[in-house]
Parts: sequence; structure tokens; C-alpha cells
Amino acid sequence: DELLDGAPIEKSELAAKIQQLHIFFSLLIPDITHEERQLLDEALIKTYNVKGITHDNDTLTDPDDPDRYREMPILGDLYDILITAPETKRLANILNRLVHGSASTFNQRTNVNLDNKYTVLDISELSGDLLTAGMFVALDYVWDKAKQNRTVEKTIFIDECWQLIGGWALIGGSANRLAANFVLEIAKIIRGYGGSAVFATQDLNDFFALDDGKYGKGIINNCKTKIVLNLEDEEAQRVQSILHLSEAEVMEITHFERGNGLISTNNNNITVPVQRLGEKPDHDRPP
Repeated sequence: DELLDGAPIEKSELAAKIQQLHIFFSLLIPDITHEERQLLDEALIKTYNVKGITHDNDTLTDPDDPDRYREMPILGDLYDILITAPETKRLANILNRLVHGSASTFNQRTNVNLDNKYTVLDISELSGDLLTAGMFVALDYVWDKAKQNRTVEKTIFIDECWQLIGGWALIGGSANRLAANFVLEIAKIIRGYGGSAVFATQDLNDFFALDDGKYGKGIINNCKTKIVLNLEDEEAQRVQSILHLSEAEVMEITHFERGNGLISTNNNNITVPVQRLGEKPDHDRPP
């Protein structure tokens, strides 16, 4: 960044990380109050301070090994601080499931190599609110990784992204807005970091559930290429208004067989068959 833009303005890495953590806790605790959010902010700063980390970015470096970061806190460290104060005990009790309870796998440090060319973060074993929180943790790491070096090409694949932009709108609307805005930010500025993003979903109704589809539409409008597979009539009608499809194209979408799709890019729409590598084309299919 310094080579490309010149000397940057010094910003607190701790403040940036805590902003991201607030999204995580808003997903975990949808009914968190403004007062609790402020108390949580103070507790997060204190948790990092205990590890020797402050808003001074130089404190991130391990004094015994300048090439490494200091040891970072985990959720259990925050829990120990929250449980000591009566006004934050509710937050601690909710967090306890991730520290000592059935989801205590959240309370540990990464123990796998994250420097491979391909990194797959599998959260399929999670469910309910933990799926949304786990998906955000994974995406937060991926986004940090993508921003490390703008000269390196990279692609982020976000499958079932409705989980973050509308799937839980009815039970945590304000929390979802933070997460949805985070995903929309990736869609808007990923190109600036030398990357691309792929957003996939099977349920467009959830994709547009939050704020009348504000975030879902924003993501679609920032994607140069859209690939539409078979849809039910209701979903096809919604896609028609967003992608400005003709009635004939909508009819095609609702009757697609497995392996057929519609590609929309630069205001051009074309129906294509998708085939496996080495598969012989079906000449009975329309071109």
C-alpha cells in the first residue's frame, strides 16, 4: 500500500478489529442494547490490553520475536472480564456457550496452516445462530487476507451468502444490517484489492428479505456477471425486475433442466448449457 499510495495515515489496528468484533457479537446477541454495546467495547479493549496490545500499532509485535505478533486473546479471555461485572453478566452468560459449552470450539486459536494456495473454510456442521456467527468469522478472516496485498490476484467465494444478508432478518434485523453491509462492502471494493468475488445463493427470497432487498440488490448491481439457474415462478419474477429480463427469458428460467443457465453481463443475456470437462455436448439442446 505504501508503494502504491505513499505513506499512509496511521490507523489503530485494534480499533478496526474491535469494529469487526462488534458485528460478530451483534449476530450472536441480536437484542444487545446500546449500553451493553458500550460496555462490551470497554471489555474488548481491556481484554487486548491484558495481552499488552493497545491502540499503538507497535504493541502488536512480540517484543521477544519482532517477526511475530503477540499472543492474541480468545473468547475465554473476554468472558473472564465480562463475568466479573454485574452489568455485563448477561453478555458473559450468552458467551459461555462458546467458551465452556457445546460450542467451545470457538474458544481456541487456529491450529492449521492458512498459507496454502486454496483455503476452504467449512462451517457446514454449524446451525442456527452459530452458522451465521461462524460464517462471519470465516468471511472476516478471508477479507483480511484479501486486503493484505493488492498486487496479488485473489477470488473470494461466498456460498449461501443469504445467511448474512437476510436469512435471519426476522430475529435479528439490526444485527443483520451490520453483517449485510459488510458483505456489500466486499462486493463494492474487492476490485480495488486486485480481487473478485462470487456470491451464491439458492433462495432469493431470503437474499432480499432485509430492508426490502436493499443489500441483495446492491450486491447484484455490483456484480458484472450474473448466472441464473432454474428458478420457481415467484423467484423468476423477482429476477426479471432486477435484471430486466424479457418474458421469454423468464419462461426459459422456470423451465431450465439441470445443466442449463442464463448468463447476464453488460446488459446482454444468453442461455447456455453447462457441461463437465470432457462431456460430449447434447446436440438436441438449443445453442
